Amino acid sequence: MVQGNTYQQPRLYIGDKEIMAALSGSIRFPGNNQLNSLNVKINLTEIQNMALHNKTIELYLNDGSYDSVPIFRGFINDYTPSETSITINATDMRSKLTGKRGLKLTLTDENNYDGYTLGQFILSYVKEFINDDNIGTDLLKDTSPPVFMTNERGEDINVYDLITKKVKEAIDVDTSIIEPLEHFIDVYEDGNNSSIVIKKHKKINSTPTMTFSYADGIKNLTYKRRLPANTVTYEGRKFAYTNTPKGISSIDVKKQNSPAETRNLALQNILISQQETDEISLNVSKGYNIRIGEIVNLDIDDEDVSGHHRVQGKTISFGDKLNCSLKLNKLPPILKDFI
Repeated sequence: MVQGNTYQQPRLYIGDKEIMAALSGSIRFPGNNQLNSLNVKINLTEIQNMALHNKTIELYLNDGSYDSVPIFRGFINDYTPSETSITINATDMRSKLTGKRGLKLTLTDENNYDGYTLGQFILSYVKEFINDDNIGTDLLKDTSPPVFMTNERGEDINVYDLITKKVKEAIDVDTSIIEPLEHFIDVYEDGNNSSIVIKKHKKINSTPTMTFSYADGIKNLTYKRRLPANTVTYEGRKFAYTNTPKGISSIDVKKQNSPAETRNLALQNILISQQETDEISLNVSKGYNIRIGEIVNLDIDDEDVSGHHRVQGKTISFGDKLNCSLKLNKLPPILKDFI
């Protein structure tokens, strides 16, 4: 039965078993290639007898209607029981590529993935070393432009770290020279499994997925305006993009195959930074299913932040109340997860 859209009844499954108990917790979609995570408190202590470690876990948000696709699917990392409840921590299916679950690779001149694109490498690795029906690759496509695994060498390589390093090399300047578009790794949930996907950021002037206003969706909004990068240092040199009347804001880039390639990468990184001048936190009453990388529109009177923005992170809390917070524009910092 469809409930009123102010009613939410989350459902949790561990393995194939539905957990019939009161739930509360949060789901984090941190963006910037980081793993999504679930923290859920269950008011049922008997669950600790289910041999929980590494079990699959699915959460259906069911806000206003029953969902056919989970908002989160992943693996249980750890749990903390108490006298009246148990708290479970889980990360999405990409955790099979990293940390304690991921098989580390040693790449040599004899054993390597030279000639493989990034997409081909992920597909080959998943099929050869993971082979888990919970992880799909049918939606996996290459970056545009493609990046290659040629000359990648090393011992005990964390596979997901290698993937995220390579995906950051794929910067699309063909769509727009003055608005380079980055790629990122994400996971797409459907009714059967979690598909690993490579996505390219949409142009900021793309048709927005959703519009928010104070009359429709915005609970509260805060923002911070920061000085975007205008200077890059590389190989002992300094490259400034336009003049710097407000002062220098610099970033570093690693040495490429030639000084010209390094300088070109420096310019691309500055132009990307120019797109992320405002760091916006938005608490909303709709849009819980908006995906990382989508474009949203803020229809508000404040001309400083009115207009189109890119979703870079999302946090949902559930239980007695349902809350959603969106992070717009600025990429979140990388926090190393020990899984």
